[in-house]
Amino acid sequence: MQLVWEKPDVYKVSQGNQDDLWKKLVADLFEDFLLFFLPELHAEVDFSKQVEFLQQELFKEIIEHRQGRKVADQIAKVHLKSGKEQWILVHTEIQAVDEVHFAKRMFEYFYRISDRYGKKIVAIAIFTDTSTKSTNRYHDKYYGTEITYTFNKFVVSNFDEEELKKSPKLFSKALLASIYMNRTKNKMSLRSAYKRTLLREVWLLNNIERTEIRALLYFIDFLMKLPKSMSEQLVKDVKVEIRGEEEILRLYKEDLPPTLVGVLELERQEGFEQGIEKGIEQGIEKGTKQIIIGLIEKGVEDEWIAEVAKLPVAKIKEIRMERK
Repeated sequence: MQLVWEKPDVYKVSQGNQDDLWKKLVADLFEDFLLFFLPELHAEVDFSKQVEFLQQELFKEIIEHRQGRKVADQIAKVHLKSGKEQWILVHTEIQAVDEVHFAKRMFEYFYRISDRYGKKIVAIAIFTDTSTKSTNRYHDKYYGTEITYTFNKFVVSNFDEEELKKSPKLFSKALLASIYMNRTKNKMSLRSAYKRTLLREVWLLNNIERTEIRALLYFIDFLMKLPKSMSEQLVKDVKVEIRGEEEILRLYKEDLPPTLVGVLELERQEGFEQGIEKGIEQGIEKGTKQIIIGLIEKGVEDEWIAEVAKLPVAKIKEIRMERK
């Protein structure tokens, strides 16, 4: 599998990490990644055998460093149910401006990997920006010599938002996060609302491995970055929403993204403060009771004690009976 990320200009909040976020998510959710984008291939892969992500050094001679661009490369090897070995080239494109020769570059990746390793290649290009016009077809013809190369191309913004919301596939949540991020580049309040909804939907997913849930939570939390003040407010908002669901988050212990760690920390802090307040109240009650006992021993009438202590007369009589 070949993963290539282009650093986008449009993502102003910690955009340098976006490349690694996509790379990590594809690796962490590789099975669901194939299920979402290429279900036919997914059906042929034997996932009982571990997907092997080969060392990046193996690919250095294949992909040349392009001036002005950051390239992150990986190759993943999977096994088919037929027993054959399959290597998959995955190219994830996250650039803001279309690259004129993108299709040609994809073709170059294809023939260099094929020539070097002699493996069949499945190429996938995923564009997360809304303005892409890059083609998935490279064609060259010159005096009777002709070649045509096509690859799988997906544009996140082309997916139907309502269908993604209904989809049971994990990767649909990642695509929604990408769509919402692009939609809210200058609308942080709206982004916060989308983020809060997505985080809750993910941690409430049933019958999903915790490692996969955690991968999605991290991706959403870091991709949909918010200014510090809004992040702090989001923690408070989520804290209100998770009442009754705290135990679900605690299943992940401390291995959660910052927003949800903040929620649990806020919960612990409030619990600690409430404990202190309760202790103080109990101390005051204990002190008040001792004063009442002292007045009773001095022969003061119950009605007068009740008026001073702001308690029912019945409570004073109860304390009097306890002494006997």
